[in-house]
Amino acid sequence: MKLLRILTAAIVAVTTIATFSLSAANAAGTYKISCKNQAYGMHLGSDYTQVAYVYNVSARRVDSTAGMDTVNYLIGEEYGEAYVGNDCIYAGSSNTNGTSVVSGDVARMAINAIVGAVSNRIDQAYASREASSSVTGLSFTTQSDGVSMSANKLIGGLSFWADYGNSDFKNTQEYTNVRLNSMKFDGSANSYSVGVDKQIGNLLVGFVVSNLETDLNTTFNTGTYKQDVDSMGVYLAYRTSIIQIDLGTGSGDSDITTTRIDIGNDSTINGKTTADIEYSNARISATFTRGRFSLVPSASYETMQMDIAAFVDDRQDDISGDVVGEGLLFGIHSITLAVEDDSIAARSVETSSMDFGVTLTANLGKITPFIKLSYENEDTTRATYNSEFGTDGVTEKVSSEYTSATHLGGGINFNLGSYISGGVRAGSYQGRDDWQEDYFSGSIRVGF
Repeated sequence: MKLLRILTAAIVAVTTIATFSLSAANAAGTYKISCKNQAYGMHLGSDYTQVAYVYNVSARRVDSTAGMDTVNYLIGEEYGEAYVGNDCIYAGSSNTNGTSVVSGDVARMAINAIVGAVSNRIDQAYASREASSSVTGLSFTTQSDGVSMSANKLIGGLSFWADYGNSDFKNTQEYTNVRLNSMKFDGSANSYSVGVDKQIGNLLVGFVVSNLETDLNTTFNTGTYKQDVDSMGVYLAYRTSIIQIDLGTGSGDSDITTTRIDIGNDSTINGKTTADIEYSNARISATFTRGRFSLVPSASYETMQMDIAAFVDDRQDDISGDVVGEGLLFGIHSITLAVEDDSIAARSVETSSMDFGVTLTANLGKITPFIKLSYENEDTTRATYNSEFGTDGVTEKVSSEYTSATHLGGGINFNLGSYISGGVRAGSYQGRDDWQEDYFSGSIRVGF
């Protein structure tokens, strides 16, 4: 009978509280106690049916063993009020570390930054060969009358180059409160690549070092996600009068730091881990030129795998003075507010895409404007959420499933003589589910 009364009180409490929405701006629970506090009732399995905590300031029970009044606040025949820990049971994405949600998108941005920089460098290197075309980038002719890099023999015919890029992006899923799963976030990424290569006839061989820094605001868990990706790779390209083929591969590592809010007490949960990456890419293109204009259809493939190491999400311990209501609510004879940290399992994500596009260029002498339109089909590991501990009758959002997008970009490449050349480019991706992304980048090449 006692167990039945406990269960009845718990069910009534959960049903009553579940009818109210939680604020998205301030998700602190009713009593401001951590979702992983060891004294938390509802979602710790059978604990709340055996030891449920009464929120009743006047409640007293005589401890016959101690021979004194104690403030145990245990469910009993006299008192029927129970704290069942409803505050955290409906939090799916809100109770999820950022690595489970955004790491696939970070991998996609990293491979795009690395491959984009190398591909642009390859195009510039071959374009600089044409004496009639003193431009860089996607300006092609059928001429092949020597390498226009001055004083190459000074250091073995090597060329050095650098590329910088910036992207702003966001997942646009609606977020209203912690009871509706969402993967909404926004942020930016900065990348740079530096490389060295050498042309041997129609063959180009190079080495590249790249870095990508991401800074995200993760709305879904009221937190942040930062990842610093470092990689090294090699690339190889070969070009005939019409066809160009290039390949690349590399590996690296990264540091990840995350924060999120414990929706029970609004304290910050801190996480830190590392990840290893591997990537590869391939591209084939053809160039058709008429006068000053060139049309370049192309097809490319790129893939990256990121292996994230297991780590611990550090939750802050509760402070008795911060608990709302009776300070001894969660204590038996004394304040015991120990909080369990979260063990985040290792996770592997992968992103791969096929791109089919066409580029139009105009050779105007020292500058070459170009535009590019392409269709991208992708397969990126989807976000995952922690399971909710209760059913609130609300249709939950599913994670965004990215399958395709259109890419529109353009820019201007320039040549300031045999020593200095480069370009700027910008673009955006459209049609990717729940996604907005714009980028800007620039490159410079120094010949010796």
